[in-house]
Amino acid sequence: MDGELKEPKEHKELEKPEAEGGKPAEAELVEPDAKELRDKVSQLEAEVAARTQEISELKKLNELNELNFEGAKAAYAYAVEDYKKLVLQSNPLFTDDIIGGSNIDELKASMEKAKMLVDNIKTRMKASSESEAESSRVPAGAPARSGLDTAAMSAKEKINFGLEQARKHKD
Repeated sequence: MDGELKEPKEHKELEKPEAEGGKPAEAELVEPDAKELRDKVSQLEAEVAARTQEISELKKLNELNELNFEGAKAAYAYAVEDYKKLVLQSNPLFTDDIIGGSNIDELKASMEKAKMLVDNIKTRMKASSESEAESSRVPAGAPARSGLDTAAMSAKEKINFGLEQARKHKD
């Protein structure tokens, strides 16, 4: 019966005079079908009203969810900034320009890079300071006493040197 129209009633019903019921004969035939259609229209209008109310509630819920989402995004951004400050405070060798990112994962990745950079610099500085220390190292104690190198002296210089040494031993 949903949406279907009934077959017209027998022809003899059409022959009823208008005077009997006070309505025309066609109205009597159309009235049951029209009532059924009016009921169906009322039912559909009620469904439309219910759906409209449901859509309105869902729109309000969506607006509330959007506000909550924006608030959560702002809170997350503050948390990321706080995490960055904490990383910088706990690692004084890190600078603000080498730690960056818009989320926690990016901050962690930049922190790992910064650790590698700092470790690399420490290793190089240690190697550099060790080589500097090695090159500027002074042996402990007095150097061994050695005589004058006579290989580069002439014969006359060697004789004079020997005579001086002999006089120093006598005195």
